[in-house]
Amino acid sequence: MTLPNSPTVSTASPRSERNPLVLIMALLLLIVATLLIVVTVILVRDRSLAQPPQSAVEMTQSEAGSSTAQKPQSTQTQAQTSHEEVAPAHTDSEALAIIRAEPHRDPTDGQAKGSVDAPVVLVLYSDFGCPYCTLFAKEIQPQLNDLIDNGTLRVEWRDLAQVTQTSPLAAQAGRAAASQGRFWEFHDAVYAAAGPSEHPEYTESKLIDFARAAGVPDIEAFTAEMTSQATVQAVQKSREHAYSIGVKGTPFAFIGDSVISGYRDIAYIRNTITEYAKQAAR
Repeated sequence: MTLPNSPTVSTASPRSERNPLVLIMALLLLIVATLLIVVTVILVRDRSLAQPPQSAVEMTQSEAGSSTAQKPQSTQTQAQTSHEEVAPAHTDSEALAIIRAEPHRDPTDGQAKGSVDAPVVLVLYSDFGCPYCTLFAKEIQPQLNDLIDNGTLRVEWRDLAQVTQTSPLAAQAGRAAASQGRFWEFHDAVYAAAGPSEHPEYTESKLIDFARAAGVPDIEAFTAEMTSQATVQAVQKSREHAYSIGVKGTPFAFIGDSVISGYRDIAYIRNTITEYAKQAAR
């Protein structure tokens, strides 16, 4: 640094020669510090992104119970309630009143199978356009037939037709088949033709083909009932009832005092049925 009024010296002092080095070192330190800050910010951000949201389990259950197209992985299923072997029973009085009102045990119900006196009733809300319902129909329901045959279980179907634009039409066709005592044969034919990740769309013609495959005897009567205003309203009413009690997605099941929302493995469902059968036998 030059003092005021001092003569200018052409040769730099040793101190001034070191100034560029000091500036370079300071600049390097600043760069290093900046890089450390950037790396720290990136690491913190990535760590936060890797953390699941608080409602991750709820989201999985909700998606599984509606229109998710992918088959649920066993690890996801176990992760939902890995500590549970059976569906927990509700204890809230209002919830129990709703749950216990769901089984109808109507001997004239064409969308039910199993003894009206069975100790356990599985009320199933389902949709012919729902891929998880397809999985339930193909993978779970056949493994419950022995419990139906031996009088332990009764299954009552409920329409919650909402996944595709033609889901209501398919539900109407199911009711028309039920009127001729062929609902479960129609149910099996429809789901057999659906892929595990599909959201099938239906036409009247295709549903008539399924009715024929299911052995519905009077196709003309089937067609007329499928498209009748009374059947349309019945399917709408079933959906509105489901919404009124809090059922939003499919498949959804009531078993005893328990609810099962979404697709669950056969062991979980059978264990729940068996537990309620034991309670009924006491």
